[in-house]
Amino acid sequence: MSTAYLVDTNVLLRYLMNDHPEHSEAARKLVEEAGRGKVALHVPFIAVAETIFTLQRFYRVAREDIGREFLKVLSAPGIKVVGPGWVLEAVEEYRTRNVSFGDACLAAEARTEKLPIVSFDRGLDSFAGVRRVEPK
Repeated sequence: MSTAYLVDTNVLLRYLMNDHPEHSEAARKLVEEAGRGKVALHVPFIAVAETIFTLQRFYRVAREDIGREFLKVLSAPGIKVVGPGWVLEAVEEYRTRNVSFGDACLAAEARTEKLPIVSFDRGLDSFAGVRRVEPK
């Protein structure tokens, strides 16, 4: 049985950005160990959200690049997203459409839970399979 770890945002960022000589190398080795089954990496939903926010806001990485590269990491052997089952769906929708990650999460959860979204944001109307209602 392999050792399991809950992964923090900073490890994901160092791996994706390769911008710190020591930390990026350690993160790369950890992901490789997960791929070989030596460790199991559990990525919590909050780390997914923080990573996307930081890559977009502070590193100015394009959403297509964020989505493509981050999905590779989250789908890699030995890595498991911990949290709602719709997280990867939200990352993919964020990657392929001009929508915020928050809205993509809200839409994915609404579809999963089969619930309408109460919101003033008309942009949510663009999500397939989602019904938005405005509070009266």
